[in-house]
Amino acid sequence: MIVLLLVFAATAGCETVSPQQQHAADQAKCAGYGYQPGTDQFAHCMMKVDTRREDRAVAQVQGDANMKALSIQRNGDTRFPVCGASMMDANLDTVNNAWYGPNCREK
Repeated sequence: MIVLLLVFAATAGCETVSPQQQHAADQAKCAGYGYQPGTDQFAHCMMKVDTRREDRAVAQVQGDANMKALSIQRNGDTRFPVCGASMMDANLDTVNNAWYGPNCREK
């Protein structure tokens, strides 16, 4: 389940980075911290960078799910406008073909 969430989060961005490009960027980041490739410290840095990225992806997916649930809970509450494409912070649920967002209701 988490792997599926990570795949979704990774493909949800505007720019796709190949695994090789991501690995090279991670290596450059750890080398920039002063760690030498081939050392345990470098490997630990690479692991931490990857873990932090995965944690951010999971948090983004969870936050998106929470925002969608909140929009659904607001259905019928006229204090909130109906979500739509014109709202800068709204997202489209392509499965249900419905807009959702932090400051609006689904219907």
